[in-house]
Amino acid sequence: MRLRDFPCRDTAVDLGSRTARVHLRGRGVVAVTPTLLALDDATGEYLAAGEEALELHARAPVGIRFVWPFEGGVLNEVETARRLLRHLLRRAHRRRYLTTPRMAVAVPSQITDVQQHALAYVACGAGARSLTMVPTPLAAALGAGIRLDEPPAVLMVDVGAVTTDLAVLSLGMIVVARTVRVGGQDLDRAIADHVRRERGVLIGLDAAASIKRRIGAAPWHDHVLVHGRDLDTGVPKPVVLTAAEIGAAVEPPLRTLVEELRSLLEHCPAETVVDLTTGGMVLTGGGAKLTGLPELLSKHTGLPARVAEDPASAVVLGCAACLSGGLALQTRRLHRDRRDGFLAVPRSL
Repeated sequence: MRLRDFPCRDTAVDLGSRTARVHLRGRGVVAVTPTLLALDDATGEYLAAGEEALELHARAPVGIRFVWPFEGGVLNEVETARRLLRHLLRRAHRRRYLTTPRMAVAVPSQITDVQQHALAYVACGAGARSLTMVPTPLAAALGAGIRLDEPPAVLMVDVGAVTTDLAVLSLGMIVVARTVRVGGQDLDRAIADHVRRERGVLIGLDAAASIKRRIGAAPWHDHVLVHGRDLDTGVPKPVVLTAAEIGAAVEPPLRTLVEELRSLLEHCPAETVVDLTTGGMVLTGGGAKLTGLPELLSKHTGLPARVAEDPASAVVLGCAACLSGGLALQTRRLHRDRRDGFLAVPRSL
């Protein structure tokens, strides 16, 4: 047996823009970690990844460059992405060497051939013996427990930190899909910008995210207290923000999401749109937990909307289901080419 064929648990990975999740067959979700890498700015030497890199980032040290290798499910930097994926595999499998699993990775529904090739290169370099690329909406639907082999059609809305993947699925196929550059971080920035502009107080994105979680798109809280730095005096200053002003602050990015959602439905076959009145809309991703978001989207589309039982883990659970076999879906399977070490499409597919 070759070393690269050493038995290893099937591995599913959700490479989010800010958080990665790793699932191992028989063990479930074993790792939830930031997709952040810390590098020496002068030499490019790898220093830390995941939680350790995030702790370094909080101290804002001089001479260290921080990289988020994945943006919206695609690669920013190939080499840093390979290092980070290798770190995730070693952590999940609890071994330094001989980690060569069959791997499934969620990818945007509109990923290009060049982006697929780059991801295949990274997966091979990280140690994968084979790779299955699963469109994020399909993975999210499987992870949410939706039967894709049966009608009615369903509208999947996977809300990430940087992008939102929208897709109408019917009988295991993507009818129409698009990726929108709106995510949870856009709401955080909108809140932080509002507090700076209207109140003269500087707050961090973490504080803005906390406000977002408490109030959200359809707030039930009347107000929230937050502490920041006064822009004039430089001293700490408490600010009481009302639900109405936070709702107004996050309205622009949410309006963009609603417009894209309605545009998607306009390009969907009429019969399928009617079918959606039964199947409805299912929200997944970390951003799906935003208070009142299902009600907001339902109000503007006329479709019933609900949040998946475990929205943050739905995508990685769906990828794991694809590795188990027996599913005829729009996935792309690749294997290791023995000649040059890259991943190539098998002739049988």
